[in-house]
Amino acid sequence: MEQRLVCDTVRDLLPMYIDHMTSEASNESIEGHMENCQECRDALEQMRSPVRVEAAPEVKDFRKFLKKSKMSLLYWMAGAAALIAIVACFIVNLAVDQRLSWFYIVGIGIVTAYLPVYVWITASKHRFVKGLAVLSICVFLVVGTVQIVLYYLMGIGEMWFWEIGLPVTVLWLVIVWAGVAFHGCFHTNALISLSVITFLAVPGNYLTQCLTGDCQGIHSLDIGSIADGMGNGLAAVLLLLAGLAWQRRKGKKEDGE
Repeated sequence: MEQRLVCDTVRDLLPMYIDHMTSEASNESIEGHMENCQECRDALEQMRSPVRVEAAPEVKDFRKFLKKSKMSLLYWMAGAAALIAIVACFIVNLAVDQRLSWFYIVGIGIVTAYLPVYVWITASKHRFVKGLAVLSICVFLVVGTVQIVLYYLMGIGEMWFWEIGLPVTVLWLVIVWAGVAFHGCFHTNALISLSVITFLAVPGNYLTQCLTGDCQGIHSLDIGSIADGMGNGLAAVLLLLAGLAWQRRKGKKEDGE
């Protein structure tokens, strides 16, 4: 009974002992008691060990449900707004022109703005890649729809899709996907991947001018084109340096932990 009373007293003092709030005499008594009492030593170690606070399974499930509900509400609201915009354009185009024409361009533009975001929100893995893949498909549909509406429904311009629209679209999608592939292969951060895309934009601009007939070769480049290329190159270098600094800082932080 007396031993239990001593142990209870020591354990009541342990919190203050850990916080260095007990006197030297009390410290000597506590330490002398723990030399011969394994239970009090275990109690001291348990008090000194960090406390891990974990959310209960019910709390985790509720948070997950709440986050999912917010995301669902977001894309349902975006979908409703897109549908309202499409219906409004349908009515206006039909009322003004008595037939549908530019409505198709606006409609596919709204779908292009909404569908990749919807895929990004609902995807469980590889959100960016899946969203970008859907966006790439939608871009082809946008370019094709613009050509069909302008040439066949509105009688504006010439047939440029096969010679200009499709090649230019493919060219820039290849440039963007090259940056994404670089990120996936070398596990770089977003700034380094963006620097790759910006650097590839230099030959991309030149090839675009060649496809559209604005440039007939290297000798025909003007000061503006050269300045644009130098600007893209400088931006690529700055993005690369910023990405390397970010990656280095992140590595030091992980090593410190």
